[in-house]
Amino acid sequence: MLKLFSAFRKEKIWDFDGGIHPPEMKSQSNGTPLRQIPLATRYVMPLKQHIGAEGELCVKEGDSVLRGQPLTFGRGRMLPIHAPTSGKVVAVAPHTVAHPSALSELSVIIEADGEDRWIDRAGWS
Repeated sequence: MLKLFSAFRKEKIWDFDGGIHPPEMKSQSNGTPLRQIPLATRYVMPLKQHIGAEGELCVKEGDSVLRGQPLTFGRGRMLPIHAPTSGKVVAVAPHTVAHPSALSELSVIIEADGEDRWIDRAGWS
């Protein structure tokens, strides 16, 4: 057993032969057109996206937002969070996030207007 543990201490690059190679089964989907799913009515956008600091909020409760509009200013190396659709900011409040601890994070809650309007995208073709 000690021999096994000593092998792990060496700075060896371990090779992995194999992997998972499932059959492609493309015939099930290559003739089916993509479908557009309906918009959700409510979106919860946590300000903290990862281990780093959360961005500085640039919208407030009651603001109307457009899809692609920044909701935060990125700080340092952080990127801003953008609105996923057009609608109204109904709250900026702590909300449970997708994390094993079920902790709450400050979030922007958007009520969708159903129009899915974009901001002007300068430079996009």
